[in-house]
Amino acid sequence: MAMTAPGILRRSPDGDYVVEATHPVKYGVTVTDGVLQQTLPFPEPGSDRDPLGRVPGGSMRRLVVADREVARLYGDPIQEFLTRHGIEFRLVAIPGGESSKRWKTVRRLCREFDSFGINRRGEPIIVFGGGVVLDVVGLAASIYRRGIPRLIFPTTLVGQIDAGLGVKTGVDFGPFKNRLGTYAPAQWATIDRRFLATLDARRLSDGLAEILKVGIAVDASLFEVLRADGRKVLHESFQGRTDSGDRAAREILDSSIRGMLGELAPNLREDEMARSVYLGHTWSPAVEMEALCRSQRWWLPWRRRPSLLHGEAVALDMMLSAGIALDRGHIDKAEYELIAETTDSLGLPLWDSLLANSRLLARGLRDTTRHRGGRQLAPLPQGGKVAFASDITASEVARAARRQHSLGGRAIG
Repeated sequence: MAMTAPGILRRSPDGDYVVEATHPVKYGVTVTDGVLQQTLPFPEPGSDRDPLGRVPGGSMRRLVVADREVARLYGDPIQEFLTRHGIEFRLVAIPGGESSKRWKTVRRLCREFDSFGINRRGEPIIVFGGGVVLDVVGLAASIYRRGIPRLIFPTTLVGQIDAGLGVKTGVDFGPFKNRLGTYAPAQWATIDRRFLATLDARRLSDGLAEILKVGIAVDASLFEVLRADGRKVLHESFQGRTDSGDRAAREILDSSIRGMLGELAPNLREDEMARSVYLGHTWSPAVEMEALCRSQRWWLPWRRRPSLLHGEAVALDMMLSAGIALDRGHIDKAEYELIAETTDSLGLPLWDSLLANSRLLARGLRDTTRHRGGRQLAPLPQGGKVAFASDITASEVARAARRQHSLGGRAIG
């Protein structure tokens, strides 16, 4: 929840007026099981802890935006959940997937906001969806009337441990990933692993890449749990079909959420560009977008290739970073191979032919450097944390890519 703090107006010795103000940010994350089957008590006066944004005497109208597939799978339970809590709603379904992460989707949502006649402050949008839908709705909500509140129910693993936890919104623009965006937190995020039951293994692996990132860069104990039990949790779709699988699923979710929030909280607006959770995000934006572009060349079928999910591109990037870390002595060969084995055990690729494209990797590194204020600041694994490099050369990248290719293992394209 955003709060307003008093500002200060002062005058400098040369006569200029200077305004100093702060805008504190507060938002909450609830981790629960089976939220759609629950009946949530009406919040007490003064409480801001309600996933539906209800307040005594406030409006109960809500525009609900859902991923089209989520609406198909969970439409009836969602509507029953909202009706049970007295919410008067209109449900809008939009397509998920990276192809929908475009400005045209933002424009469509703004038209929906207008049609519904949203009260700027008293009728928060409710969102059910994965990372793409959370990002697109977040951007639309942040610019409509200069910001309207939203409440989110992430339904994919990427959404629950990454996109749904921070304050960034964004859509792709041209060939660039997340080129347009804002900083605008949701009021509340409700994390419910029961939504993961209907995801296929590839989508779960997609999210496990972001969890693995936290395990490598922030929390070595999380990495150990992934190494020991990640495959079982993947097989059980995080649903805890065995006692050991249930314990591991809960620990993995809690540790990854805690690790991400712990990294984000002191640096929500990326004022400090050296961020541990940038691991896996140095070359992956360019690689992911190039794979998407080539997958859509339907008029040139011989050049068409599969797209990469976000987490798959992140996993490839992490292995590339690990290879450079090995060459620089930040990790040894055994640690490098352990990262590769764990990545493979989580159903993630170790190679893609795009990594052999030196021009693509060079372009990706240049764009990342611009994004990080003119320095590479590439996180490289280093014994449960990261070391930041700003002097990576093309020959280092090529050598790491060749080593990565020699690993064999799963490949997408």
